[in-house]
Amino acid sequence: MKRLVVAVVLAFAVVGCSEIGLDFETPTPPSGIRGSVVLGPTCPTGSEPGAHDPVPCLTPYAAELVVLDLENVVVERVTSGGDGKFTIDLPPGEYVITPEAGDPYPIAQPVPVTVVAGQYVEVEINYDTGIR
Repeated sequence: MKRLVVAVVLAFAVVGCSEIGLDFETPTPPSGIRGSVVLGPTCPTGSEPGAHDPVPCLTPYAAELVVLDLENVVVERVTSGGDGKFTIDLPPGEYVITPEAGDPYPIAQPVPVTVVAGQYVEVEINYDTGIR
């Protein structure tokens, strides 16, 4: 009789724990997009230091970025910091980062991004100043 009582109590304990959400699954690590935004060139071509170098003058840029899903629905909006850096937490999937443009400059092209579970994709958004 005692064994039956113990078995019934244990059965209720196991069922009760599963019903109140004591689930021991490992949580999914976060994922999303990390990146930087640069503005350039910020000096006329040929006048920057080391003018023979193909690297234009670039400056970190605080920009408004819109993240769209594949149906062109806005998923997230973010502003990069003064240092040009930004982070967006997103579930895995296909996205397009659409940088907001100036009038008429600076301007940047949309950037397609694939977010993988448990990882942050690194991107660089390049704004063109129109300086030549």
